[in-house]
Amino acid sequence: MDLDSFIRHWRADFSDQDGSTIVIALSGGADSTALLHLLHRSDFRLTLHAVHIHHGTRGPEADEHAHFCRDLCDTLGIPFSEIHLTGTSHSDNEATWRYLRYAALRRTAAEIGASAIATAHHRDDVAEGVLLQLLRGAGPRAMSGIHPLHQGLIRPLLPFSSTEIRQWLLRKGLEWREDSSNTSPRHLRNRIRHEILPQLEGIEPAIRNHLVHFAHTLAEDERAMAEDLQGRGLWIDPWHPDGGIPVEALAELPRALQTRWLHAQVARAGLGSATRRQGELLSGVLSGSLTAVTLANRWVLRRAGGKLWLEPGQAIESYSIDLEAGKVKIPLPGWHITLRDSALGDVPGRWTFPISAQGPLSVRCLRPDDRCDDGRRPATILRVFLPRHLRRIWPILFDGDKLLWIPGVEAGTTEVSGPRIVEVTRK
Repeated sequence: MDLDSFIRHWRADFSDQDGSTIVIALSGGADSTALLHLLHRSDFRLTLHAVHIHHGTRGPEADEHAHFCRDLCDTLGIPFSEIHLTGTSHSDNEATWRYLRYAALRRTAAEIGASAIATAHHRDDVAEGVLLQLLRGAGPRAMSGIHPLHQGLIRPLLPFSSTEIRQWLLRKGLEWREDSSNTSPRHLRNRIRHEILPQLEGIEPAIRNHLVHFAHTLAEDERAMAEDLQGRGLWIDPWHPDGGIPVEALAELPRALQTRWLHAQVARAGLGSATRRQGELLSGVLSGSLTAVTLANRWVLRRAGGKLWLEPGQAIESYSIDLEAGKVKIPLPGWHITLRDSALGDVPGRWTFPISAQGPLSVRCLRPDDRCDDGRRPATILRVFLPRHLRRIWPILFDGDKLLWIPGVEAGTTEVSGPRIVEVTRK
């Protein structure tokens, strides 16, 4: 590796970042130190901001690494932030630390308006990751490697090995710091790096290249299936009365696409990733032998009325909002309700309702004693039109205690017309 090869790789994959602000995750190790120097020395017109995450678990060594990173950035004239992760009881949980690190990096990126976060993952990380996921019993999706660009993260060092990176630093006479925890056999990744991979190289010297190729092949398959699913548009919207998807549409897909759909749908809902067991239970839901699968954070994927629905794990509290002129946000994610003057072309409909009432208007959840004008119980109506997790919290328009309108469902039976319009919208 040299500066020219790095620049060519950047131009090929990351030229859209030229001239932007980039956050660099700087540990002080060889890889992140090299990345900092490479991005600083190259002609990409980047504004860099280095972030060092201090885990508070390695005592004086961690403090010295933080000082090294700060001094390095001061020398290069690069803004520097040191973030301490404290107050967690999961010091041995690598997944928890990783989540906390990325959350801190994303907060910093948002605060300074950075377009991306650069991490120093390299080619060996991909090879190690394949073995790590294999030993954990993961599937093809997890073994498809580390993506060069993913959710605001960029990995400019992926084509280069750890040896190449260190050799470049040595040729340039640049210092870095070694993390003693990277040699601890407590962590499975360290055993793969220092024991398993060297043993495999004794059998097949090109094993790292083979593992990287395997990951790239799986990644290509994953991209193709993701594009297929995206084109089908089979995504559940948990907060819309029409947000379910037909069971048959998903059941007719090949099993591999069903599994990828579950992973993608869980990610879209912000629930991390699905487990292998949840993927197995999905087959039961699609066949009808099961009615539901519990996901992360107590969310539930449920089969009802020939559709699949996502039910949130935490209930939204009851609410009542006085409705005055203007747009009001209601507790259902993404939904707003607006009271405005009527305009030419406004007609009553599923999401608009003309108002002549002059009394106090409110939008609130259903109460047990609520009744429609004709004496019907609105709870009965909601059971027909709404999935069960929306019935208790669905917004209903009232004039005092008089029910006027159930948005998206039906209006009250009394004929109304007037100079104002109530409109419910979803982003």
